[in-house]
Amino acid sequence: MPHNARRSGRPVRRGLTALGGPAVAALFVLVAVLLSGCSSSGSTDTLRTRVADADKTDCALGGQAVAGLRDTFRQLSEQLDGLSPAAARGDFVEVKTRVTQGMWLSHQVSNTINPVVDRMGSPLIGSAYGDVATAGGRLHDSLSDFAAVLDNGHPAQPVADSVTAALTDLNSSMDRMRRACPSVFAEPKGPQYGPPLSVR
Repeated sequence: MPHNARRSGRPVRRGLTALGGPAVAALFVLVAVLLSGCSSSGSTDTLRTRVADADKTDCALGGQAVAGLRDTFRQLSEQLDGLSPAAARGDFVEVKTRVTQGMWLSHQVSNTINPVVDRMGSPLIGSAYGDVATAGGRLHDSLSDFAAVLDNGHPAQPVADSVTAALTDLNSSMDRMRRACPSVFAEPKGPQYGPPLSVR
């Protein structure tokens, strides 16, 4: 998602540079998992109980929704990965653009997954996907607070910490989702997307 950010003479507050690098790097790993694809093990084994069948059906249903979000997760990683470098350069315009894009992208996560969760019959699988939707909404709200701080000049570090915590929640919920549906999501392998961030 290209953006033509121009340098602004207005300095970005130093607190913005401390956005948690490990949380963003972890999102790259989970994006790699999603990009490695949903496994199409569609063998209709007349297996076990109805519960197992409901779990399988809901995993596949949620997997389709997540597969449709691959580009969204990739772009979200790219936008958040560029926040700290832009802040370190004092590029207020780029920071604001990335935060705004991150808000829109994280909103897509909750908007896409919530309606699918409503159609699920398995409480276990529904809660695994529901947690991802909730975490996406929380990240959207934290980024929205971040954007407000950029505009009104309040201390930025507490809000930057909130964004990092929301991103960590999203990472954790996606990992739980993958573990709840191992037949749908491949194990993590292959390269990470984007450079690892150094912790300041």
